[in-house]
Amino acid sequence: MTGLAPLLCGGNNCQGTAKVALDQLSTSVEGFSGRAISYLTEEFSQDALTFGPFCARVLLENACAALVGRLDSFRMLYLSEFQAQPEYEHGKRARSAFSWSGDVMPDDKAAQQLWSLDNELPRISRALLSKHMEHVYWKPAVERMLDIVSTLPSDPALAELLTLDADTFVSETRGRGAQLYSTLSKGVHWEFFTSALLFDELTVKTAIRDTCLLVSRLGLISHFVPTAYGSLSEREAIAGYVSFRRLLP
Repeated sequence: MTGLAPLLCGGNNCQGTAKVALDQLSTSVEGFSGRAISYLTEEFSQDALTFGPFCARVLLENACAALVGRLDSFRMLYLSEFQAQPEYEHGKRARSAFSWSGDVMPDDKAAQQLWSLDNELPRISRALLSKHMEHVYWKPAVERMLDIVSTLPSDPALAELLTLDADTFVSETRGRGAQLYSTLSKGVHWEFFTSALLFDELTVKTAIRDTCLLVSRLGLISHFVPTAYGSLSEREAIAGYVSFRRLLP
């Protein structure tokens, strides 16, 4: 058990359809984070080369899905109910399905000016890392987290957090998230047609570690969003983050 799931999926105070969805994501996050960390910390193997990127990719997507669900509960509830319908087909992609582009990363059609009178509702992105979500959720949460962490006893994991900047956190996370998604996708889909481009130990381990850091920081900060669903107390979230961070080399 890595203890990452509560940071991303929240505590035990969830109910109904939301609980079912977050429990499902929690099981996935815990399982794939455990496997990913084993590839990171144990002797490197062919299994790590083959399955490490897959585990990290699933962790990245499911972590972000859990955060989308906790910040925008309607999205999670809609998808849960839709997939429970008898008309739902596993072999046919639903146009409303969860997707990296749109649910996590804002698409190109999103409004560029935050508060323009001309912004139409469909163009106001509710993607996890959109500019509106940054303004409404992430920036105030990072500021609150930094205020509290700065008062705590010295710890290497907390010192890392204090290097974060509320003004640049989302843009940096968006950039690193996009890079990781692209890198891990190549590991999953095995796009290489020349052995010169095959992943090596350093590439795989760096991608796994960076994925773990990225999602654990997002998870921690989510508990400083007052309206986030199923949140831990701020002190519990910090303790959970420190515990998970100590698993990473």
